[in-house]
Amino acid sequence: MYQRVMAIIGIISDYLADEIDLFEQEEEIVDDLVSLGFDFPEIETAFGWIANLSQGKELNLNLLDLEPESDFQRHFSFEERQLLSTEARSWLSKLRQMDIVDQVAVEDIFDQAMVLAGMNMIGLEDIKVIATMVIVVGRLDPTVRERFLDFLDNDQEIVFH
Repeated sequence: MYQRVMAIIGIISDYLADEIDLFEQEEEIVDDLVSLGFDFPEIETAFGWIANLSQGKELNLNLLDLEPESDFQRHFSFEERQLLSTEARSWLSKLRQMDIVDQVAVEDIFDQAMVLAGMNMIGLEDIKVIATMVIVVGRLDPTVRERFLDFLDNDQEIVFH
């Protein structure tokens, strides 16, 4: 089910990229997903994750009081090392080191990845989808969103060349 939920989240991120309001168009989106062969529990799980993500931002921002200019170095817990591939952890570290996203965003991405992981390993492509959803749905700062999306576009060009 995990891979199918990740696929649904990827499809929903395409709707977000087209600036479609997920909750106003939810019925049409669900119909599209059902026509693609997804089941209601999978769709509900994906929408639930996105709803929690969009509602949980203020809480996470208030819990983390990190200096943007600090030389913060993230250490991974045992659980994170078990559930996030080396490539996924490296990619997120690269985002932070290049100042594409702040540490709060990185923590939000890790939190959401751990929620989705269950007993499955989160790979590079999965973490990119999760990061995109966290930044596009949850970040209010358009500068951060734009910087991240530009990085993602360039990252894809490097992969395909």
